[in-house]
Amino acid sequence: MRIYTVFLLIAALFVTGCSNKPRERPERTEAELYQTVRTQLDRNNFLSAIDELRELEARFPYGDFAEQAQLDLIYSQYRALDYPAAVATATRFMRNFPANEHLDYVIYMKGLANYNMERGLFDRLMRTDRAARDLSSWRDAFRDFHELVNRYPDSEYAPDARARMVYIRNQLAAYELHVARYYARRGAHVAAVNRAQQVVIHFQETPSVPEALAIMSRAYRSLGEQELSERSLAVLNHNWPDNEFVNSRGRVELSWWPRDERTWLSLITFDLL
Repeated sequence: MRIYTVFLLIAALFVTGCSNKPRERPERTEAELYQTVRTQLDRNNFLSAIDELRELEARFPYGDFAEQAQLDLIYSQYRALDYPAAVATATRFMRNFPANEHLDYVIYMKGLANYNMERGLFDRLMRTDRAARDLSSWRDAFRDFHELVNRYPDSEYAPDARARMVYIRNQLAAYELHVARYYARRGAHVAAVNRAQQVVIHFQETPSVPEALAIMSRAYRSLGEQELSERSLAVLNHNWPDNEFVNSRGRVELSWWPRDERTWLSLITFDLL
């Protein structure tokens, strides 16, 4: 009787152990795996979709869904706010599939990723002065959008790309103007002239040009270059006769321009005050 009881206990333990053994997951086909991806995308589960797409790429690099999976990966990475990864994936796609019919979409998404590259949580919650920071990613975005409108002028994404190019140009001009003000406040008049000239030469038809000309005129005057100062002033008055930078006496007046004689407070605070 005791032997029979022990036998039943051993059998019960064996059955329990077998029931707890994890079942092996059957290998999914390429179509099944891609269907899982579509399900995750429909649910806006972009991180899960990225994981499934990476598995699909690893197992079926030359399968029927290879190109579409890469397109979905670019979109998923962009929606997951992983902009560097989206740019890298788009660049790889353009290299591997140069004849794809959706190449205009890839270039557009690459531009959008670069456009949003430097936007952090703080930027999304509050308006910040982007002109006070380096805008290298926006320069990359401008090149992407420029490539799109040149290669695919009739693309459905071209109008938005053109609008973003105008906005980026204005911001790049504002950045150069910000640097020109920085140098002018510190008495580096030659450097201020050089940065203001960048605005006048390379960013024509942007809102920053009038102030750039005013900075050039005022900086030349501080340098003793009266002829160059008058020339910049004449260009400013001719193109913007109602500008706010010329006073009633016909001289450039900038409210933020430092006084010719620096005070002891500006000296000890390195022109911060």
